[in-house]
Formats: sequence, C-alpha cells, structure tokens
Amino acid sequence: MKIQDVVAEGFDDFIKDALSGWKIHQLTDIQQRAIQAGVMLGQSMVVSAPTSSGKTLVAELAALAGLRGGRRIIYLVSHKALADQKYLDFCQRFGEEAPIPLASIGLNTGDREEGDIDAQFTVATYEKALGLLLAGQLRSHDALVIADELQILREDGRGPEIETLCSALRQRGMGQFIALTATVENAEDLAGWMECTLVSSSHRDIPLHQEIWFNGQAFRTTFGQEQGEIVDIGSKAPSSVEEVVSRLLSLGRGPVLVFTESRREATQLAESFSRSRPKQNRGIALSNQLELFSEPTESSNSLREHAERHVTFHTADLSPQERQVIERGIGEGDIDVCFATSTLAAGVNFPFRSIVFWKLTYQWGDRAGSRIARWDYRNMSGRAGRLGLHPEGFSIIIPRNQVELQHANQLVLPENDELESRYFSVGLRKTVLAIISAGLAASYDSVIEFFKNTFYWYQTLDKNPVKLQILKAKTRESIEWLLNHNLMVSEGAELAVTHFGAITATTGLLPSTAVQFSNLLTTHRERLEESFEQVVPGLIHAIVMCDEFSGEKPTRYLTFQPAEYESVSFLRGQELLTALNPSNLRAAQCAHAVFLFSQGEQERKIAFRTKVSSGQIHRLSNDVAWVLDGLQKLSCVPEFSCSQNVTNQLGMLTRMVRWGAPAEALDVLRVSQRYQVPGVGRQRAMALVAQGITTLKDVLLSGVDKLASILRNPIRAEALVEAVESVSGVSEDRLANAHTRVAQTVGVDQLVENCSTSFDTEYEEAILKLLKEEASWIVTEVDDGKRQNVPDLMLELGDKTVLIECKTTQKRNPLIGKEEAWAVLQKSADFDPAYRRITLGKPRFDETCKKKVAGAHDITLIEHTVFIEGVLRVLLGSVSAEDFIEWLQQPGLSDLSRLDGKPTYQE
Repeated sequence: MKIQDVVAEGFDDFIKDALSGWKIHQLTDIQQRAIQAGVMLGQSMVVSAPTSSGKTLVAELAALAGLRGGRRIIYLVSHKALADQKYLDFCQRFGEEAPIPLASIGLNTGDREEGDIDAQFTVATYEKALGLLLAGQLRSHDALVIADELQILREDGRGPEIETLCSALRQRGMGQFIALTATVENAEDLAGWMECTLVSSSHRDIPLHQEIWFNGQAFRTTFGQEQGEIVDIGSKAPSSVEEVVSRLLSLGRGPVLVFTESRREATQLAESFSRSRPKQNRGIALSNQLELFSEPTESSNSLREHAERHVTFHTADLSPQERQVIERGIGEGDIDVCFATSTLAAGVNFPFRSIVFWKLTYQWGDRAGSRIARWDYRNMSGRAGRLGLHPEGFSIIIPRNQVELQHANQLVLPENDELESRYFSVGLRKTVLAIISAGLAASYDSVIEFFKNTFYWYQTLDKNPVKLQILKAKTRESIEWLLNHNLMVSEGAELAVTHFGAITATTGLLPSTAVQFSNLLTTHRERLEESFEQVVPGLIHAIVMCDEFSGEKPTRYLTFQPAEYESVSFLRGQELLTALNPSNLRAAQCAHAVFLFSQGEQERKIAFRTKVSSGQIHRLSNDVAWVLDGLQKLSCVPEFSCSQNVTNQLGMLTRMVRWGAPAEALDVLRVSQRYQVPGVGRQRAMALVAQGITTLKDVLLSGVDKLASILRNPIRAEALVEAVESVSGVSEDRLANAHTRVAQTVGVDQLVENCSTSFDTEYEEAILKLLKEEASWIVTEVDDGKRQNVPDLMLELGDKTVLIECKTTQKRNPLIGKEEAWAVLQKSADFDPAYRRITLGKPRFDETCKKKVAGAHDITLIEHTVFIEGVLRVLLGSVSAEDFIEWLQQPGLSDLSRLDGKPTYQE
C-alpha cells in the first residue's frame, strides 16, 4: 500500500513526509498491520513476521512518534555489528545528520561508546544494556524500548541475560515496548509475557523460493506454502557446490551467498570457485580498495585475487578493515559470490538474491552429527531477496542422501519452531546478584517474585510447575553462595549487595570469576604494584584460565587450533599468577597469542608461533579485553587495597589487548579508526612507532613525505594528517549534558560552561571560580601573573594541600603530552614535598602520559571531564569535600570508579 493511501490515527503528514524523505513510498503487510494496531499511538506490541518483511520500519515509526512526543528511545540489538549499522542509520534518520534532527543518538556496545551518555536515542546490545541498567544509566521509565531479534531468547549462552533485562524493564515499567521477532510458532507467549498486543504476519513481501536440488531435480516450495512443484532450471540439477553456484549465476540469480560450516571450508571453496571466473574491471577496482584499506594478513592476498573475479569469503579470519571493505563491496554489488560462515546471518542487511545450503549435517565441534536447526535455517535463508533490493529470493538446499532429503523437506514447511525460555540453562548466581544489585528484589521472597516476571515462569507455570520448586531450591543455594563469598550480606530476611557484589554485577562477570579475581588481586597485589609489566603474560594466562573461558559453563570461548607446544614453553618462562596446566595447550596458545597481539606483533607471526589465526586473535582479544575491563573495575573495590596505579596499569593493558598494540600506538590507532584512514591499522601504526612517531603531535611534525614512505602510500599519509588535524581540543564529552543539567540545580551552570569553553589562562580563571563555590576548602591563585614558574592553583582542606597546574590544548596538538603534563613538578619544586602535585588536563592526556603516570608516585593527572564530575558531586553533596581531596591525591590517572557518590547522570 502506498503511504499516501494509509488512513490511520497518528499516521499524519509529519510521518508521511519523513517516510518520503527516507525514500519509502509503500508499506508492507506487517507495517500496515502494526499501524492499524496503534504502533503510532503508543501501543506496546510484539511484531512477529518473516525475515525481510519490514519489521525494522515498524520500530522506526514508533520512534518517530515517540520522539515527537518527547520520549526517550532505547533500541536493543543482538550483535555489535548490527548496533554499529543501526547507529549510523539512526544518526542519518533521527540525529544530527538528519534533514530535521529530532534527537541525540548514543551507542553502547561495550567496545564502543559514542554520543551523549544521556542520549535521547540509545542503541545498545542487550548485554551492555543490562550493564547500563545495573549502573543506573538506563532510564526506561516512560521510554520506548525496542527489542530487535527477540527470538535470541532461545540461545543458551545469551538468552538468560536478555530475559533478565526484559523482565527488569517489565517490572520497572516502560512507556511503550516493541519487540521484533522472526516468525515463531508461539509468538502469543511472548506477547502474553510482556503484556503486549500481538501483531503477526506470515506474509513475506519479497517471495522466497525454497528449492531442494537432489538427484538431478529441483523441487520448489515458496515460503509460507505447503505444496511445491518440480521446476525447470535449464538442465539436470547439479550437486557440487561450484556447479550449483555457476548454475545460479547463469540463471541470473546472483549475487549468491554460500554458507559453510568452517572458515577453512569458506576459504577453500572461494579458492576453488574463483579459478573458473574471469577478472573484471569492477573487481579489479575492489581489489585495489583492499590493497589501500587493508594491511598484510594471512587472508589479504587471497582476498584481493578473488575480488578481481567478483568472488570473496567472509569469516572470522578477516581483519576489521578487510571485513569493512568486503561488506561495502557486497553492498555495492561488486561481489557475485560470497562463501561465508554463519556470522554473516546476524541481521545485517546485505543484498544477496540466492542462499546456498550445501551441507545440512555438521561435521565438527560440539554439533558434529547433528543437522541444521529450522530456526537457524530460517534466519540464514532470510538473507535471500532483501526488501527494496530484489523482486524475489532463492534458498537452495543440497541434500547429500535420503536422510538429509527428509530433513530438507521439513525445513521448507511453513511450520515454525516454538520459542522456549533458556533462562536457567546457566547458573543462577549471576542472575540473583544482578536482581539484588539493581534494586529489583531485596529478599529471597522478592527474588522469587521477580522470577514471576520472567518468560520462564510464564511458560512453566502451567506446563510443569514442579520445575518451579526446583528453581526455588536453586535460588536459596545461589543466595547462600553469594553470602559466603562476600558478594551479598543479609540482615534477617533482607539482602543487599556489598561494594564487591555491586561492582561484580555491573561488570557482567560471573560471580565465580569475580571471586577468582579477588583472590588474584589480594594475593599478588604487591607484584602488580611493583612489577606490572613483568607479570603481564601471567595475568593474561590467568584471564584465559578463569571461569569466563575455562569454567564448566563458559561465557566466552577459546579458539580451536592445531597443537603448538611453543606456547607452553613460553609460559613456563614467565611469572604466572595461576598454575600452568601443560596439557591445556588450547589455553596456553590463546594466552600466548593475546600477549603477542597486545605487544603489536604481526598477525602472521602470531599465527606461525601459536596457530591462532588473524581473525581468531581479533575476536579472542576483544573477549579477553572485556574480562580485563571487569578486573580493572574490581581493582577499585576498597577491600582489595589496590592502588590507583594498579587500576591504571590494568586499564592500559585492557586498551593494549583490545587494540593489539602498545601504548605508544594507541592514539594513532584510535584516530585512524574514527576518521577511517585507509589501511592504517595496528601493523602500520607499529611501523610509525618504529620510526619514533608515537604521538599525534609527532604525526603533524613528520610531514606527508616521511609518513608516505612509512605507510607505503601517499593517500594514507594525507588522510592520516587530515584526520589528526580534525581532532579538536574540544573533544566529545559524553557527560556534557548531564553536567549542564545538574549544574543548573546548584546555580553553577554558567561557571561549568565557562570551564568547558575556555582555554589557557581563561581556563585557569574559570576553574578557580568554580572551586570557590565550595566553602569548606580554601582555593588560592598561586600564578597571579606576578610570580614566575609556579603552579596555577592551590587547594587546601585541613591538613591536605594540593597544587594544581591547568593545561589545555586545541587543534594541531589535540592531546596533552608528557612535557606539559609533568611541568607541575618543576614549577612546584620549591613547595612542601608533602603537597600533592596535580595536572588538570583538557581535553585529555595522550597514551604516553597515561603509561608513564601509571607507575608514578609523585604526581596525579586528571582529565577535565573527570574533574568537573568530581567537583559537581561535591557541590551536590553526593561526595564530601574531604573524600574528594583524598581521591584527588591518589597518584596516577584519576579514575572515577574510585570516587564514591552518585554519578551526575543519575541525578
């Protein structure tokens, strides 16, 4: 139906004009149903429809109406890649890049945080959203919450956390809830659980023809239909994957996506098929893009050769840059055939017309001998024939025997799988801790009351109430364990989390992992303090041996690779923090690989020494960095008595592991990624470090010619210089809006604004005026323009005195370097040694500063946003002036996690 013909309350000219601006002129069946059911009027609903039926637009229509009514929007997605895509889409449709901006857009995935911390429109992965909820950062009251791909509740590993999040949101209340799910047999269960209207459709606006090619014949069933027919595909139906793909291309059914079980299968099939394809002009252009944008990896040469023939593979072995170029090539039609593992089916919209399933029975891993599940097949086949891109799609199934033929016949039937809760497929301890920490329950009885909000309880109450009694017994066991390990305390029937428990809950770590880490921090505190760099390999080994990776029910997974004994020998020569198990080659190889990655070693050399491939190491390092980030937060728990230096060192190691480079390369890497500098990743950043270029300032001083010789391309050099010059001294401040809002409540909004916008001596004056708003301390302007070579300010409270040097920087020197950061020591040489020396830096210090200060005992560095946050907590009465000064005196880089008080974004 054309949008101009739609008549429904709430679907007015504002909405129609917005859709026209998005180049949407017609609505699909499910979109029409949702509009008539009141999606524009705030009606909560579960929207169940086949893949590529237009469910996302239903959510966007609700968002348009919600933003117009002043509502916050929380958009929850299943995968980081999908979150990145949605963030870019929503910036263009609703944010600053939109013709008529409607909202600030924020992104939270754990790896990336973009936009205002209190954005009106937040895109987040489910797991990160749960962490934000526990930290008090996700305000759902009266918000529109959109839960995309909610059928992933059925997954053992992720489903329980997603169910906890949805149950918590249900208990706390929302303005409107929109769940988007692929077609499931019991969508009414979801709607009943979340107390929503069910809007469903089995109609797929782009027909999906499901064909089984077996024994020379092609049998077709169009999605949603029971009956099928034999179809003519030109000649006898082939059975080999190469012949199948060739036939599809000759029939004009390209581009084609072939799903494989393993990375090796994908690369081997791409190699075999590309030999039969000619080179083409657009393919050569794509190959040149790969040459420019990617770095040398195990896959890079093969990717370029295949791309010339419009063939590619897409697996975890691709580097992030290679993946970006390949996905862009797929989107722009420069790829005819892609061989991929199932990671490409995770909801990202690529224009494939045909999907090939050439293997129905798994051969390796835990699934060996089992056949592809129907819901997996539906998700993957749904990539064929995308709305707005193709008139129809094709799913081609190639059974190998009669047993697989029978299974294929079941896959194409219109029946759907039922969605069942997997809420208690993992331990209860993490769930119970999260519930208590979030204030959703405060006793055993109220924990059980919370469980009554869950999908599990909704489904189990009538079907098998005996299971609920088992649940109650396991809940008591979990509470007892949490009490015994100091994650919770009790007073009578009342339960509360300890500081340790609260931090554990916000990290997302398993409670057993947190207990392991608490023992590590207390046992090895002195070694971490005195010789951190020497114990880094042992620390990474301890991470891969923790319950997150090596427990009975791990949440993260170590990679499989051929045995390599060098890694065991390497670890034997290191100072380990947990016992080495020589027979656990897998853990040894992964720990060795992550350590080499963090030091900037090339992926090819890592693969040679550890057998962990380039794609695997990127995925593995992200997981290790996530766990390390949790360990860093735990180091702030007072009872573990870790210094801020240890916290800083852990933070530095987290960044090194995540980015795969030492501290000296991190600033260039971050700028290169943010501004999409072609081909400048970790390897070329390391090449710059090898030539002494370790800061953004060094980049600008080196000149384009020298940079071009190092980066092997003048285009890269020019793009890097342009990117660094684009970095402004007034960097994005995610807390800015929160600071402005709370500053108004205490009448210091203009002072805070002056601190944010001023530089040099004006910045010093602005900070001085802001500090004078607190009556309990004495603040003195030391550098009054008359005395030479002295710190700017002195802050006194009782027997505590701190000397503050203010440093600001703008373009062409966007980060504060070591010379500026350490100038306070020389300027305060004549002052009492007992006074703490502090450099207040705006906007931020470079990574070389952060590395140096992590081992310092005579200086504190504090960044502008962190300082303003601390001062505002004092002015609001959330933190005492004494505690603020004591926190300010801790040597190292000031960390807000070590400061008590309520964050401003929670006010």
